[in-house]
Amino acid sequence: MDTQKVVFVNKELGTRMAGLLRLPEGFDLSKNYPAIVVTGPMLSVKEQAQSVYAKRLTEAGYVTLVFDGTYFGESEGAPRGQELPDVKESDIESAVDYLCSLPYVDTNRIGGLGICGSGSYMSVAGVRDPRIKAVSAIVPAISDISASPMMGFFKPEEEVRAAKEAYDKGDGELMYLNFMPRTFDDGAAYYYSTRGTHPRWSNQVVAWSQLELVKYNVAEIMKEMQKPYCVITAENAWSKPASEEIFHAVPAGKKEMHVVPEAGHFDMYDLAPFVSEAFEFIKPFFGKNL
Repeated sequence: MDTQKVVFVNKELGTRMAGLLRLPEGFDLSKNYPAIVVTGPMLSVKEQAQSVYAKRLTEAGYVTLVFDGTYFGESEGAPRGQELPDVKESDIESAVDYLCSLPYVDTNRIGGLGICGSGSYMSVAGVRDPRIKAVSAIVPAISDISASPMMGFFKPEEEVRAAKEAYDKGDGELMYLNFMPRTFDDGAAYYYSTRGTHPRWSNQVVAWSQLELVKYNVAEIMKEMQKPYCVITAENAWSKPASEEIFHAVPAGKKEMHVVPEAGHFDMYDLAPFVSEAFEFIKPFFGKNL
């Protein structure tokens, strides 16, 4: 496959975003191809889990696009490390804009695949952006964060609001949350090893991101989903309750859910036995819906 570094712009913020565009083997400029935007876990950069899935999708014949979200990696945006749902969604929409600008992309055959936190962001983008025709969410982790294990990463709301107010006035420093501590064994096995670490990745997120995340009720939004939708979760995933809640919120219709036996949440990022099993469902899902 051919992998190209690309730059596009978040249409709402004007930030330049760094991406990797992958073209299938034997790419023919005279043909039109289906395309899939692939997004990764919260705080991730484009070279991590999203590229594992994008490579496999490109091998299956799709043009794929991964990117660093605004405030992360090689993309613009300050202060760095803000994990804001509305921005994540606008990043996805801007990635679709970019794909639609390519003459060899069939604009009626664009899909989305998101992993972990962006499994939820991509799901919402599928509700809101009519150009995304089908969505697959891999261990989507955000349903109602206020009732999830992720609350353990957050600081007291009053402390965070005071820190933001001081920073906005120029009287204080940025406050950060430690979103992936080394003591979180399952996550550390991925992020602090050769499996998933990357020089541009950081576990630090601007603390006032939590003020937006805690209001983000994905299950409520997914009640409006009308497109083909595929959820892949794992038998031992800490995120499984959120994935199930999101799935069950979607109206009956073209939806499907599969549970990968014996796998944990982070196993689904990159480990071959489990990712391969996920693709037993992902490939036919996009094959019939794009």
